[in-house]
Amino acid sequence: MLGLRALLFFRCATLGCRAYASESVTEEQSTQADPPPPVAQTSPQEAHPGSHTTAFHPRPPRFCLSTVLWVIFFVALTLAARCANYRDTFVIDPQGKLQVYYIDGDCYSRMTRVREILDGWGVIHYHMFENYPIGIYPHTTAPMDYLIVFLALLLKPFTPYYIDIAGAIISPILGVLTTAFLAIWARELNQQYRKLMLLMASLSPILVHGQSLGRPAHHSLQILLLAVGIGAELIMARAPNVKWSIISGIAWGLALWVSLYEPLVLIVVLYVTKLIFYRPSLFVKERLWGLGIMALILAIAYGLEGKYIAKGIYVEMHDPILKAYFPNWAATIAEMSPTSIFSDLVQRWVGWGLLVSPLLLIARLRDTKRSLLLLSLLVTTFAFTLNEIRWGYFFALVYVMSLPWQLSLFRRKWLVYILFGLSLWPVAREWDALLPGNNDEILRDARLDDQARMRHAAEFIGANAPGGILAPWWWSAALAYWSGQPAVAGSSHEGMSGIVATSRFFGTTNPKLAEQICNEREVETVVTGNPEELVIESAHILGQPLPDKQNTMADILWIKPHSAPVFLHLIYDDTVIKVFEVNHGSVSYH
Repeated sequence: MLGLRALLFFRCATLGCRAYASESVTEEQSTQADPPPPVAQTSPQEAHPGSHTTAFHPRPPRFCLSTVLWVIFFVALTLAARCANYRDTFVIDPQGKLQVYYIDGDCYSRMTRVREILDGWGVIHYHMFENYPIGIYPHTTAPMDYLIVFLALLLKPFTPYYIDIAGAIISPILGVLTTAFLAIWARELNQQYRKLMLLMASLSPILVHGQSLGRPAHHSLQILLLAVGIGAELIMARAPNVKWSIISGIAWGLALWVSLYEPLVLIVVLYVTKLIFYRPSLFVKERLWGLGIMALILAIAYGLEGKYIAKGIYVEMHDPILKAYFPNWAATIAEMSPTSIFSDLVQRWVGWGLLVSPLLLIARLRDTKRSLLLLSLLVTTFAFTLNEIRWGYFFALVYVMSLPWQLSLFRRKWLVYILFGLSLWPVAREWDALLPGNNDEILRDARLDDQARMRHAAEFIGANAPGGILAPWWWSAALAYWSGQPAVAGSSHEGMSGIVATSRFFGTTNPKLAEQICNEREVETVVTGNPEELVIESAHILGQPLPDKQNTMADILWIKPHSAPVFLHLIYDDTVIKVFEVNHGSVSYH
C-alpha cells in the first residue's frame, strides 16, 4: 500500500513538473541541465488547475481553416469599427467632387507635411505653414509622413484624390495590421481566450478612435509598434531567441523614432521590471541582435532629424510665451486633460473587467512571472491616463494584451464567456452613443455644411488673397491645408506665440493693437466666425476675464463687418465664416 502511494505521488509530481515547464525554463530561472519533458504528453485535464499549461504551449498550433476564418472575421470587424465614421470623412460635393475631411487640426498639419514631401521638400524639419512668419521646429517625425507618402504613391494611378484618401485610410490600415499581429502573436504563444482578446482589440472605443478613418495621426502607428514591441518582449521573457529579438529591436526603434514620450516610458518600465525579476533573460546573447538594430534605427533617426528636434526643444525651454500660456491652452485640449479614478470613462473603453484585472494578474504570478510585466505596464499606463487622457490608447492596448493571462486563471470556459460578455456592458453603451442615430443626422449635416463652407472660403483665399492667414487656432491648420497659405496660429504647442497672437487679436477692444498684430505677423487675410466661442477661447488662453460688452474685434467683425476698422476690408461673407483682407486689398467679393 505504501509503495502504491509512493508511485502515485511520483506520477503526480511528474505531471506537475510538466505543467510548470510549459512556461519555459528561462522564465522560471530553472537550473536543470536537461530540457523539460514535452508538454504535449500532459493533457489539459491532467495539468494542475492553476497552471498555465492550459493556456500556453511551447509550439504554436498548425494553421487550420477555422483559425484563418476567425482571423479574417476579427480583421473585418476591426476595419468596420474604424470606418464607422466614413460618412463624416468622405463627402461628395454638389459638383460631384470628393471632399475628404479629417478629425482634428493635427491631421491637417500632418497632411500639409505629406504634401510638402510630395512636392520635393524631403524630410520636413521646419513648419512655415504655422506660427507664420516665424515658423516652428516641430516634434513631428518622418516615419508617419513617409508611410502616408508611400500609400499615396500607390493610389496615384487610380485617383486624383490620392493624397487626401491616403491620409484618410492610413490609420484603419494600421488598425488592421495591429489586430493581425495580435492574432499571430497569440498563436505563437497558443493563448487560450485569444478570440476574446481580438474582440476587445477590434471594438475598444479608444483603440478605434486612435486608428479611425480620417485620423492620420502618429498614435495609430504607435499603437501598432508598441503592440509588436510589447508582444516581442513577452515572448523573449519566455524563451529568448534571435527572431523575436530582431522584431523587438525594429519595433522599439521605430516607436522611439516616432515619439520619445510614450514609448520611452514603456520601454523603461519593461527593462526595469526585467532587470529586477528577469535578470538572466535580460543579459543573453540573443538580445544583442535586437539592441543593435534598435541602436541603428535611433542613429539614423538622429542623423535625419535629431538636431532639429533638439533645437526645437531648446527653443521651447527658453520661450517665455510658451511657459506663460501653455497651461491655459492645454486645458482646452480634451486629450491632454486629466480624468478621475472614479470616472467611468476608462470602463467605457475596456469594460468592467478593469476592476479585477490587477488582482487576476497578481494571481497569475504563482505560475508565470510574465504577468508581472503586464501588471507593471498596466499600472503605469493607467496612472498616466489619469493625468492625460491621450495615454488611454496605450492603456487599452496593454489591457487587451493581458486578457489571456487574466482569463486563463479560470478553468470553465462557459463561465469566462458569460462574465466577459457582461463586463462589456459599458463598452456597448459607449458604442451606442458613438453610432449615429436619427437625432444625430441634423447635427452631422450641419457640421459637414460648416466644413464645406470653410473649405470654400480657404480655396477662395488661396486663389484671390494669398498670404498669411489670421484665424482661430483650431481652424488654422485646416485653412492652411486647403488654401495652401501659411497661418499665424496652428494646432501644436510649439507655435504658442501664434496662438496667443490670434487670441489677442480677437479678444482686444483696441483696433490699433489689432492692426499692430496684423503688421507684425504679415497678415493678408483675417478669418472669423461666430464670436461667442472665439471670445471665450481667447479669454481663457490669455487668462483674462470675459469682456462685459460685445466690443471685441471678434464681435465687431461678425456683427458689424462693414463697420470694421479701416485696415480691414470684407472680401468674403457667409453665414458661417467671414474673410477680411488687410490694408484695403483690391479683391472684392461677389
